[in-house]
Amino acid sequence: MKIFDSSKDEEIWWGKVNFVDENDVYVGYDTDQECCEDVGYFIAEKITPYSYGLNPEKTNKPDIDGYVFDKAFFEYVASNDRMLDAGGMVAFKMTCDGKPDLFLHLYNAHNGYYGHGFEVKHSGEIVISDYL
Repeated sequence: MKIFDSSKDEEIWWGKVNFVDENDVYVGYDTDQECCEDVGYFIAEKITPYSYGLNPEKTNKPDIDGYVFDKAFFEYVASNDRMLDAGGMVAFKMTCDGKPDLFLHLYNAHNGYYGHGFEVKHSGEIVISDYL
């Protein structure tokens, strides 16, 4: 699995993050944050509810070498935290032989004005296209 994150290479494409596995499964997310929202991603060993102030740079990023997306697993994550307001969170399962499953979370907490799109492709064909 490779991560292409614009925060590390801003001159190519600002406000985007892409995850690509060896099976040509791609998850792309628009992370171009506006003033009144909290948008980003994190990876965890279990599906984790949203909490305000998540920061991808401060969140533990486990080693994802050898991981691939489980194409059969995609979930909208319910949250008891009203901080998501009009936004939401989704989780994608990542697997690797001999290692624990991991979950990629994409999130956006906003007031209804700042939606962010995400897309999942497999071999160039769009499988999921939605926004948070």
